[in-house]
Amino acid sequence: MRLNRKQANEARAPRTLARRTTSLYADDADGLDRDVLNRKRLATQLARAIRDLSEETNSAVVGLVGPWGSGKSSLLGQIETDLATNQWYVGHHNPWAYSDFAGAAAGFFSSLRDAVPEDVLGKEWRATVGEWVSKAAPVGAAGGVAGVDGSGAIGAVGAIITGDRSPARLRDDAARGLAKIDHPVLMVLDDLDRLSPEELLFTFKLVRLLGRLPNVYYLLAYDETTLTDLLETTELVGKGSGRAQQYLEKIIQVRLEIPPMLPEQQTSLANAAIDEICKRHEMVLSAGATQRLQQMWQSCLSIYLDQPRSVKRLFTQVDATWPDVAGEVDFTDYVAMTFLRVFERRILDLVITHRNEILQQPASISFASRSESPQDRWARWKTLLSAARPRHPDAVEKLLASLFIYLRGAREGTTYVGSSYQEDVSRRMGVGTSEHFDRYVQIGVPESDLAESSVRAAASELRSGVLGSALKTLTDRLLDDAGSVLVKLRREHETDPLPAANTLPFLASVYFSTMDQKSGIFGFSPDFRVVGLAVDVLDKEPPESASAILLSVADLDTSSVALAVDCVQSALQESEDPHPWAQLARDSVGGRLESTIRSLMSDPASPHRRLTRFLYSHRQLTEPSRTSALLWEIIDQGHWGLPEVLGLLVPLGQASDGQSTWTSLGDFSEEAVDTLLGIDAVLERLPAHPDLLARTEQDSYFERRIDESDLDARVEYALTGMERIRARRDAESSMHAATAGMEEPDGSIPDSSDQAESTS
Repeated sequence: MRLNRKQANEARAPRTLARRTTSLYADDADGLDRDVLNRKRLATQLARAIRDLSEETNSAVVGLVGPWGSGKSSLLGQIETDLATNQWYVGHHNPWAYSDFAGAAAGFFSSLRDAVPEDVLGKEWRATVGEWVSKAAPVGAAGGVAGVDGSGAIGAVGAIITGDRSPARLRDDAARGLAKIDHPVLMVLDDLDRLSPEELLFTFKLVRLLGRLPNVYYLLAYDETTLTDLLETTELVGKGSGRAQQYLEKIIQVRLEIPPMLPEQQTSLANAAIDEICKRHEMVLSAGATQRLQQMWQSCLSIYLDQPRSVKRLFTQVDATWPDVAGEVDFTDYVAMTFLRVFERRILDLVITHRNEILQQPASISFASRSESPQDRWARWKTLLSAARPRHPDAVEKLLASLFIYLRGAREGTTYVGSSYQEDVSRRMGVGTSEHFDRYVQIGVPESDLAESSVRAAASELRSGVLGSALKTLTDRLLDDAGSVLVKLRREHETDPLPAANTLPFLASVYFSTMDQKSGIFGFSPDFRVVGLAVDVLDKEPPESASAILLSVADLDTSSVALAVDCVQSALQESEDPHPWAQLARDSVGGRLESTIRSLMSDPASPHRRLTRFLYSHRQLTEPSRTSALLWEIIDQGHWGLPEVLGLLVPLGQASDGQSTWTSLGDFSEEAVDTLLGIDAVLERLPAHPDLLARTEQDSYFERRIDESDLDARVEYALTGMERIRARRDAESSMHAATAGMEEPDGSIPDSSDQAESTS
């Protein structure tokens, strides 16, 4: 995905009504700049049907039927516009605003009066209606409603008794007034399916008993299923009697239905919404992202997004929250996770609860899960998903399988082996990796995470050679959690190569600290990621240039020498992928390493943590005999004694009893001594210490506790090891001598039975 993001300090144009984009958020059928659903044509057809109806009858009730979210309100607005241009008066009555029939009746006529110009009906008509409403409903109801002239309504009680102005006569007077107006009136009542059963009944009573007046037509918008369910809860209709539909047919003369969206209309509406999001946020979707969106649409989203409102509901949520994650997550995966948040919240909660298992975190891997077959795993997950009660289980299962390889393998009855899929997911910052999962759940980058924008800023500084605050922030994070940071930096390099001249010194400055970072006792330090990135960076340079840069870095300090050495060694070991710069730099880097070893061993003997590693690297980069000669030269010059060098060759490790961790002596290696110094030469120069063999044997690795700086303990352990070698060799020599004394003249050894017979 290509992004063009505004910087935090970039000046922004002031928000005005003219500037505001309202298409996705507009309260109409599709909310888009173009009529994707062709509702203008439909509105014209429905408005013409109402006009034709007015030619046949002087009053009628029309029902505009469609499920929730189908765009009834939008269509109503277009119908009103069409009729208004054809000389109709349009009024609106909102049943929600009234809690009883009396108030609703008064409010209805108030809306009717507002729809017709005052000079058309006159004050006398309004007074007549006010008196009629007062008598048809409880006394006083009209007086409290704005727009209805209720003057004299209370005083008309006496007229009710005498019968001079009965409700029937008042209704006839009101009807005669309406019959004389120059244009018909359309009264629109929307959202009837949101009323309570009682409110719905007195709304229908109003339309049926009071509102059937000449030149007055009604357009009622509702979801028919919901309306019949509401009616069945009333005593008037009753549940399961079938009378609800009959009741509606008695009220509604003409039923106009919003047709369901065609598949191509669904697709067009969703595409238009995505196009607008991309336009608003200045991004371009890759071919891969587009393909995954198409697959997600076909297998899941199209089943749920079957109404214009549901399409808008999803994509307005994506649009509103995208600025918090732009450039930090994969757009397609974000649409999917937003869909779960909006339409299947229980499924999202299930994914969050089982995140460790889904992401295959080590903490979630138990003996039971390792022995579980993919088929058993999927059966267990189908039970979990069923308990969450998704509206469309199969669609949700397909969606989750497309997001998480763990569930995909279980669903397909297999186990995916290898990391290529996970590398692809990580590269596009998908939800299926532990590195990025929380960004989708938190809708942003958690404080403990390092934003990709920070890595991009640091990479930009490396490319420009201007080392600023972004690179300092990256350095601080490298010193704390190098592994995850280096993964992000390498991805940035793969997108736009980093220059070796600036990148190698930066990596060298943190190289030693990365060696000390481990993920647990048996974990691996992330320094190999530093070497891998450095080799990739050098490969982007011409061989001569890369070699020169590497040699200049090796002159900086000990950490830089270590990185240069490990880069050359790593490159030379990759026989299938030669690195010419490594061959060019090998001898010179080996020479700088030798100078570093001499420098380290010119100081008084002390534990040098990297010295043993340097010695083995020196042996690989030069002639093996050269490393041995170097060590003996240093010993002969008296900088380090032979015992101290032997102690240095004793490795250190970490041991734990599950509650505490400590430094422990590793095994003394005869092979290491023979490789670097030669066993025979060491035994010849090293005085015998038979007393060391009498010391208590403590060969258990977990009991060899030591302070890391205690070189004397390592020396004693090494000398003890050498004495064991000496004792073993002496025993072997004695046995060989004894065997040689028993040999026959022909060189054979007498048979034991012959010796026994001779003795006998």
